[in-house]
Parts: sequence; structure tokens; C-alpha cells
Amino acid sequence: MADAFDPNKPAWAQEYQELKNLLTEEEYAAARASTLNAHYTSPTVIKAIYEAVGNMGFQTGNILEPSMGVGNFFGLLPDSMAGSKLYGVELDSLTGRIAQQLYPHADIKVAGFETTDRRDFYDLAVGNVPFGDYKVNDRPYNKLGFSIHNYFFAKALDQVRPGGVVAFVTSRYTMDAKSPEVRKYLAQRAELLGAIRLPNNAFRANAGTDVVSDIIFLQKRDTPIDIEPDWVHLGQTPGGFAINSYFTEHPEMILGELTSQSTQYGREECTVIPLPDADLAEQLKEAVTYIHGSYQPMEISAEESPLSGTETLPASPDVKNFSFAAVDGEVYYREGSVMRHVALSETARQRALGMISLRQTVNELIGYQLEDYPKEEIRAKQQELETAYDSFTEKYGLLNSRPNARVFGDDSSYYLLCSLEDVDEDGKLIGKADMFTKRTIRPDQSVTSVDTPVEALAVSIGEQGRADLPFMSQLLGTPGGIWPYHRGIVRCHFP
Repeated sequence: MADAFDPNKPAWAQEYQELKNLLTEEEYAAARASTLNAHYTSPTVIKAIYEAVGNMGFQTGNILEPSMGVGNFFGLLPDSMAGSKLYGVELDSLTGRIAQQLYPHADIKVAGFETTDRRDFYDLAVGNVPFGDYKVNDRPYNKLGFSIHNYFFAKALDQVRPGGVVAFVTSRYTMDAKSPEVRKYLAQRAELLGAIRLPNNAFRANAGTDVVSDIIFLQKRDTPIDIEPDWVHLGQTPGGFAINSYFTEHPEMILGELTSQSTQYGREECTVIPLPDADLAEQLKEAVTYIHGSYQPMEISAEESPLSGTETLPASPDVKNFSFAAVDGEVYYREGSVMRHVALSETARQRALGMISLRQTVNELIGYQLEDYPKEEIRAKQQELETAYDSFTEKYGLLNSRPNARVFGDDSSYYLLCSLEDVDEDGKLIGKADMFTKRTIRPDQSVTSVDTPVEALAVSIGEQGRADLPFMSQLLGTPGGIWPYHRGIVRCHFP
């Protein structure tokens, strides 16, 4: 669709004008920008990915599709996986709203992937991630310096639970980049279950582009380990092509003929041309049989978690991991991607429900302060918290008391609740915490300008994790990277 945004293409003049008339300036700019990296996925490829994860044993769970476009992966979800809960993220407003209309029962957020944070929540992440030689501004990941496609892998691995699977279509440069840095990072956090290299015409019908892409299957480890398997490094084919060692050892996973082509920059690059008369669907059907992995649904035995009952629900993204939740007046406990019913006496159930409500009010008050709500609204929320606290403690005693700790001590926020009380070493109340009456949190204020290069360097290290020269130049207000003379620091230029 790139030609439809080009005023110098006479054959597309009607479509160009129609887009200009239909879209707002913001929508038009976003749609035009998406032509650089929006490669809509062939149904043939999507079906193969689902077949592969189905062969591993996946049936139902929480499924994430970041950068989902209009939701082709959701539309082709197999009947055998129909009980899954679907979660999508799409940056482009127009595309994301189409997806929301197509899949109203899915939880779809129209925003950048960098705005989401659901660690250890999903069982499966699938999709065709955007790729390009540019980065996403996401503070926890800025220090990695990954290009956008590799950033999606890093963040998705954090968001799937241990044992969960990530199956992404990506540029071949995730596997073939000269530097092993990204692959080593991924290998330490996930096991490579297999990869399939697609011929360069796999996306021609859907995206109008010839590009060599890989489908990569990863299974998240319980904890990162210091490991450097062979696939972290490159190998060489008999024809002299430097490609990932996984593909040199498994040439059957390359669905075409390796050859070279001249790029627009005059370089010779490796490509994969389709085999004559080959049927991609049949090739993929065979290739997925070589993807080895065993998916295990999230199970918590009574021995592992004495809180667990037999009834389970899919976890809600609004409930933190290792936390209690109220569902229809009953108490559940989230571990990973499931929540199990907790069998409690009536008194204990009421204690737990009361503390769940208190926790909600405390988190709302923290949010009000972080988002810099007006003083009147913060004060009203403080009064709401005080009323709820007094009501609870009148019935069930101090939050720090042993009976309340027995019921709620396994909640990840229990000690946050305990901090509402100032108690002595005998457990007697000295007074209520400052949170009831004072503002205890200030919003995070990003630094937008500094006076000296030394300050710019300090901010860059603190926010980006490295000396980011363009970012430092922006802070100094010196476009083009021209730094002022200051205390012996010389003028320097950078692109």
C-alpha cells in the first residue's frame, strides 16, 4: 500500500485522495508509517505455527499477539484452541480498532507494546513482529540496545510464564546477525525448539514484499542460565554463505534454495528462492514435524501450593502474580497463568476479601500520586482508605496480626498493607502510616533539558543505560550533535 501514500504516483491518485479525505492527520501519518514494517502474515504460515504448538501439546491458555495488525492470528485460531483467552496489542489506531471490531471478546489494547507490562502471564505468544534497524523507547529494555524485532522477543519472553512458548515470524537477521549478542540473551532465557526459514515470496500475496523471514520457536526457562549453545553463533554453508549454525546443521528447515542477490546498496546478500513447483503449505507441514518441544499447561499441585483448591480459572491480567483475587465473592490465588480457588472458613474468607479491597484502595491511592492527581482527589482517596482500614481493623484486628498474616501472608502485597501500620516490637499499634494523611509519592519527572554535557551524560546513563549521543544532544538543545565548549569538553560532531 505504500504507493497509495505517494502523491507522485498517478495510478494511485484516487486512493491517495480518498485516504487524505477519510483519515485525520494523525491517522494518516500512522498509516503511512506502517507501510515500512507492517507485513501481514500469510494464512499458510499462521496455520503452520498453530500446528507446531499444537503438536507440542498446547490446547488452551492465555495467548498474546503483540503487533497484531487486524488480528489474522486470532481469526485463524484452531477450534482445538478455542477455549483460550486472547490478548492483543496494536500500535496503529485504525488497524487496532478494526481488530477490536472483529474480535470483541478479545482483550485488545491500541497502543505500543512498550506500554504493556504483564510479566509471567501468557502461556503462548504468537505473531509477526515488526522488523527494522531502529529501536523502541521502553526504559527497562533501552539498555539492551536491541532493534525493534529483537526487542519484541526480549519483552515477550518476560511476559510469558516459565514453560510458555514464543512463536514469532521475524527478519532473518535475528538468527543471522554477525553479532551473537541478541541470540545469547535469548538463549540464556529460553530454549530454542526449532526454526523454519521461509522462501522470500512467502509474504508476497499478503504484504506485497519479497523478504526472507524465519519462524522461531522458543520455550521460556524457569530462570536465566549462563549458556551459549551452537545456535548463538553463525556457521557456513558449502556454498560459502554465513548463516546461523542451526540452519547449517538443519538444512531441511530452509524451505527453498539458498542463493545471493544484489541489494539496492550494491551488496550481495543471502536470500532463499522458492523451489520450482513447491507447495509452501506442504513444505511447512513437513517442517513443523521437526519442531521438538513439550508444552506443559500451568499446573500447581497441592504439595507445591497448599492454598490451591481444585477449581481453576484463567488468570486475570489485573491480578498480580502470587496474589489473591475476589471472583464472585470467592477467593482465588494467582500463580502464573491460572488462578485456583482457595478453600477458607467463612471468617477467613471475609478477612481475605477485606484485605483484597484494602489492597485495591492502596494501589489506587499510589496511582493517584504517581499520575499527579489534584490534591482534593488524593485527599478524598486517603479518606476512603482510612474509612476502609478502620472498618476492617474493627472486625479483624491489625493487619500485622498473626490471624491476618496466616490468611493473607502469601499475597505479594501483604507487606505493603502491613506498612500502613506503625507497630512496636510487641505488635501493638503506635500509629497509622503517613500515607493516610500525607503525599508519600511523587510522580516520575523525566528530564527534558540540561545545561552541561556532564549532566547530559548522567541522565543518559540513568535513563538509557548507556551514553546515547543523540539523546544527550537533545537534552542539551544542540541539534545535529554540536556540543558547546564547556569546562574543557571539546566540540564534537556525530551523525
